[in-house]
Amino acid sequence: MLWRRAACGQPLGAATALMGDKAAMACTVAVEETIDEHYAGQAAALGDDEAELRTTIETFRAEEIEHKDEALASGAEQAPAYRPLTAAIKAGSKLAIWLTTRI
Repeated sequence: MLWRRAACGQPLGAATALMGDKAAMACTVAVEETIDEHYAGQAAALGDDEAELRTTIETFRAEEIEHKDEALASGAEQAPAYRPLTAAIKAGSKLAIWLTTRI
């Protein structure tokens, strides 16, 4: 249960929400950029015989980019300590992806 909650980002979302709307949007930007990079890597690794899966991944990726753009339009970059905050969240997101690919 703990891993499921942590992997879903509930604690991270709650913590940044407590920091204010802009911090919550900064969290969204960081997570979505990390997922975008992950999906891009997955799509690039697929062979020509996996075009349908690539299309699905690219559809998901486009949705993540849209979420990131919405967060930026909502003032994410105005969050206090935007750069260190997003860097820390990206590092945690990358760690979560790395861990989930090994479990």
